[in-house]
Amino acid sequence: MLIWAVNKFSLLDFPGETSCIVFTVGCNFRCSYCHNPEFVLPEMIKNTSKNLIPENIFFNFLEKRKNLLTWVSICWWEPTLQKDLYDFCKKVKDMWFKVKLDTNWRDFDIIKNLLDDNLLDYIAMDVKNPLEDYNEITKINDNIENYSKSIEIIMKSKVDYEFRTTVIKWFHTFESLKKIFKLITWAKKYYIQNFRNWDILDRNFEWISFSKAELLNLKEMALQFVKYVEIRD
Repeated sequence: MLIWAVNKFSLLDFPGETSCIVFTVGCNFRCSYCHNPEFVLPEMIKNTSKNLIPENIFFNFLEKRKNLLTWVSICWWEPTLQKDLYDFCKKVKDMWFKVKLDTNWRDFDIIKNLLDDNLLDYIAMDVKNPLEDYNEITKINDNIENYSKSIEIIMKSKVDYEFRTTVIKWFHTFESLKKIFKLITWAKKYYIQNFRNWDILDRNFEWISFSKAELLNLKEMALQFVKYVEIRD
């Protein structure tokens, strides 16, 4: 695993439970509003590779935290790009930790294997746009069927999960967001995240965030399709 950093202790992912967060390197998407291009673009990743954390160092750390942590959260930027993700998750589970995976669900087969072998306990999936318009955000031509299959398998799985969308007026309208809500009808949890203009991949990206009132309207609309909806800052 290419591990860029580890947050050694967090109470944010699972209220009432403790976790560490593993940040991986690399992404298959090229979203204009990505906040950390230095860990997405291959030419920039080279500059950070010398600072990566060896896997054995991480597992030595985890061994010492057996009585302090209950979860290991794997995220940033797209963990399914890691060739040894399956083996990594198995090692974590063999140590009796629970595993959360943050993913854009680019690879249905990898996720299915992890679910089939009970190596995941929680999944957080980005749903960036209606499927027919996905490449407007991701900037790549991809097999969209993988995403629809992934949404279906996650909702039928026995693990807990959430879907989430970062909303930007440049890309999203109330009509397009309603298509997303329909895509995940009867999902357990859905989070709406307003875009924030930090250090982004496309410095020329023109953006407009939704107002608080508009976000609340989106929440009410989403609740017509999804059981639980919240707005994340």
